[in-house]
Amino acid sequence: MDHQVAYAAGIIDGEGSILLAKVRSSAQFRYPVVSVSSTTPEILEFMKSRWNGTIVKHKTYQDHHKPSWSWRVQGRQALRLIEDVLPMLLEPEKRRRAQMLVERYLDLTPRNGRYSQKMREAKKAFEHEFFHPSTA
Repeated sequence: MDHQVAYAAGIIDGEGSILLAKVRSSAQFRYPVVSVSSTTPEILEFMKSRWNGTIVKHKTYQDHHKPSWSWRVQGRQALRLIEDVLPMLLEPEKRRRAQMLVERYLDLTPRNGRYSQKMREAKKAFEHEFFHPSTA
């Protein structure tokens, strides 16, 4: 077992998010994103060194608040990370979302970006199910 992958799965289970995001509000569809926030930058540097992505520092609004950072990876890099950690994720909603992305996202996303009406409807239904599992 790869201990780094198991460690990353634990970080994502506890402090991370698996989501679909838009580049801009006018974008037609969302893309996979994995993000982790922490007050320990070394954890985020570890994630970046293994799966790329970017780290941003958050503004500290109160003197008594600790500095904090966020790391995020998106698109196909996020899918690669999700494939790596999926067998070890324990948090049920994150596991459900990860499973959906690994099993269906690429099949619903043409590389040329051209969607037929049927493909567009299938992608929108996927996004709805991703965010509203009980109503799908």
